[in-house]
Amino acid sequence: MNYYQTSTTSTVSERQVQQANPNTSFPTPFSSAVLTDFGLLVLDYDAKPSITDSQKVIEGAIEVRDGVAYQTYSAAAKSDEKIAAELANKKTRVRAQRDARLSASDWAILPDTALSDANKTIYTNYRTALRDAPAQSGFPDNALPESPNEQPHNDWTYDATNFIWEAP
Repeated sequence: MNYYQTSTTSTVSERQVQQANPNTSFPTPFSSAVLTDFGLLVLDYDAKPSITDSQKVIEGAIEVRDGVAYQTYSAAAKSDEKIAAELANKKTRVRAQRDARLSASDWAILPDTALSDANKTIYTNYRTALRDAPAQSGFPDNALPESPNEQPHNDWTYDATNFIWEAP
């Protein structure tokens, strides 16, 4: 548990209080008498605000209300550079996932594969959709095409036009 030390206006843990006072025996958890003697208030946390992708949560001031200290939070805009860096990182991660899916399906386009011509066409179209994914609007937030060989349940069928598995 964390506490707000009124004399220093800082947050401290039980362990920090115990280490700063090695010759004192403390009950666990701290009693109200210990809190009063050491100028401590229980530290609680306000709810963090809902944010968008262009915002971040920052810690605000600690407010004392009804004998309890509350850590407050607010939303702040991210810098354009931070937003651009996060988008670039996300695109890199999704491209790596796409590349892994392409590598996992390389076997399907080999000339000596045992697939029927219809299944080869399905895999060829799937791989084309994977390669085209970065050019689609909404990239990297839209889902990558699902592989024809990763059936989630036995009774699901593969939609080779939209590259998704469908429940019955």
